Amino acid sequence: MKKINIIIIAFLLTCSTYNITSSSQIENTNYHQINQAVPHIPANSLSVHLSIESPIIRDSGDKPEILIDGFGSLRTPGLPALPIKIFSVAIPPNASPIGFSYSLDQTTHLQDQIHLIPNSFPSVSDTTVITTDFSEVYEQNIKNVYQTNAVFPDQIITFEQRSGLKSFNLLDFKVIPFSFVPKTGELSFHSDITITIEYQLPSETDNTVIPVSVNTFQQANQIIVNYDQAKSWYGQPTSLDQGLYDYVIITLNSLIEAIQPLVSWEQEKGRTVNVVTLDQIEDEYTGYDTVEKIRNFLREKYPIEQWGIKDLCIIGHWDDIPMRETSQKLGFDGGCAETDFYYAELSFPDDESWDSDGDHRYGENSDDIDFYGEITVGRIPWSDFETVRHICEKSVAYEQNSDPSFRNNILLLSNFVDDNTDGATFMEYCVNEELHPFMSSWMKTRMYERDSTFPFDYVLNHLNVRNVWSKGMFGVVSWHSHGNPFGSGGFISVDDCQYLNDDYPAIISAASCSNSDTDYLNIGQAMMKQGAVGFLGANKAAPYQSQWDDVSDGSDQSLKYLFLSSLNSGEMTQGQAHQYALSEMYKRDLWDFLKYETFVHGSLFGNPDLGISSPFQDISPLKPEIPVGPNSGKVNQEQSYSTSAIDPDDDNLYYCFSWGDGSVDWFGPYVSGELVSVSHSWSEEGEFEIKVKAKDVTGSESDWSDPLVVSMPKSIAIFTLLLNFLENHPNMFPLLRQLLGL
Repeated sequence: MKKINIIIIAFLLTCSTYNITSSSQIENTNYHQINQAVPHIPANSLSVHLSIESPIIRDSGDKPEILIDGFGSLRTPGLPALPIKIFSVAIPPNASPIGFSYSLDQTTHLQDQIHLIPNSFPSVSDTTVITTDFSEVYEQNIKNVYQTNAVFPDQIITFEQRSGLKSFNLLDFKVIPFSFVPKTGELSFHSDITITIEYQLPSETDNTVIPVSVNTFQQANQIIVNYDQAKSWYGQPTSLDQGLYDYVIITLNSLIEAIQPLVSWEQEKGRTVNVVTLDQIEDEYTGYDTVEKIRNFLREKYPIEQWGIKDLCIIGHWDDIPMRETSQKLGFDGGCAETDFYYAELSFPDDESWDSDGDHRYGENSDDIDFYGEITVGRIPWSDFETVRHICEKSVAYEQNSDPSFRNNILLLSNFVDDNTDGATFMEYCVNEELHPFMSSWMKTRMYERDSTFPFDYVLNHLNVRNVWSKGMFGVVSWHSHGNPFGSGGFISVDDCQYLNDDYPAIISAASCSNSDTDYLNIGQAMMKQGAVGFLGANKAAPYQSQWDDVSDGSDQSLKYLFLSSLNSGEMTQGQAHQYALSEMYKRDLWDFLKYETFVHGSLFGNPDLGISSPFQDISPLKPEIPVGPNSGKVNQEQSYSTSAIDPDDDNLYYCFSWGDGSVDWFGPYVSGELVSVSHSWSEEGEFEIKVKAKDVTGSESDWSDPLVVSMPKSIAIFTLLLNFLENHPNMFPLLRQLLGL
């Protein structure tokens, strides 16, 4: 376990701040080409300013750490573990990138001597033989970085790749906002950075307005750093009509009747459901294989102007409705990773992404996929009629059961994964009430090893786990251990599923190797038959982080933490939580093997639209934006003010404007996210606070917006009264001119 003392960097008290103009110790701002096929010529450009919050140094004696909220840590063996993050910048929809430059606008010197030790190798099960020779990488990095006077990194910002998020055209930049000299320990922090991007637009301008749903705008706001600029390239958000299909099931002809309980339930929840059979896709779509045909179908139908697909539920075993087999492989003794993430990431066709070199070896390191899913994907991994019907029925029952003693009840199982790593550290982080206040009301049952330093309710062993789990009512189960296709840690196995109470099935997060291995009837698949309504595991060997104690440490534990924290908050379904966790792992650079680990963790078992919150619980609108409009004016003169708000349920919204003069006006309804403009005038001079709140069609109200202060200056008010007086008494003009000496 790591013992730490936290030191917050107080810039104003302990550090000097200066603007960078030039320095041999700092990367220059020369131009960097992105697209070698396009010459560096004058073109359109945009600039994005990054303002990065202050770092925290955790002093753990011989191994200090530097942390920034929302960042990961550089993980390459032999390099210092500096904070790192990928920022996605949007360029216009039809633009082609040319190149970029950046400037370091503000830098702070932090320390003259800090000993950041080089990263070691990633940890995996003792039985996995990794194909990569990390020792050679490690030694070369030590030689190039730690044994010279070089500043690391030599590039503060590097272009990572081109990405897409539905209609948004993205460029991903990797940012390490530090300059570090390992040999001396000198460390500087770049808090303000400007990236300037050059791009070209097509010679023929397409003025077609690209429709974008409210859901897409919400997702883009979480990912795109220049979101306010990017949204101006699109029209007003489009709400999904009932004629579209936002929930799609792909299944076999033989299972149509078996899935009816799930279809009816999703329709009752207000989803527009369409069931498509594999035979229909095979008949109507082309592709190299069945898997590409399915993806081509999804790429055509997911856009808002088509079906507007949000969730995809695949119902059938992977032998019948296959996953995408990729080229990614971790060990000599393991198979290639298969993944359903192929059906979630739909930005570009296969020949521009998953198989960009056309060799039908999908997801190679040279293939240009991105890591933002356009839709959520879940799979019921059975093709047996009765089993599928039972899973559909218990999935419905799970959402219909609103008893918090079941739905807000979590079982935590973990043992030591190596001599320095007690899995209970991960478990306690996931349910930490300071990090997650909502967990304070949850019931928690802990089963840890006897030598754990954390308190527990039961000693972790096979008999205790089987007895407690089979008799309990756990809505969520999380475990962390070494694993294989048939079980984990010796405390749970495929054979134990028959004892689990399927009247109270759980959403299960399994931080273990191979629990969803597609080469076997694995424990994840077995638990979906009895014991689970959701299962997130790895379908091959999964690296973990030794001494993990924070989300920035990365690997399997961080993915499962991000999944659990967003799921348990009740704000996301398991499908949304899964895609959110995958995208955050990419943005924070938390994987050792980006593509391999994304693929092996990219398949969720269960209905993606299932969550722990009630599907009929109305969520209040988000707080409206601060009103935009003039901050001064004339008495009795109307002025226009605008705002907008998002409703998480996509309900239409009414807006209440409080004008600060005692008057309140309601307007609406408007589509969620739509810009609303209204007018008001004040009859007296003074200062007035305009604020707005939103109410959805069910009556749920948002918080008040931040206020805009508007002044009606007294001089303007007097002048206005004088003009009004003269307008009504024109015979007074000569007297006024005489008094003024005109």
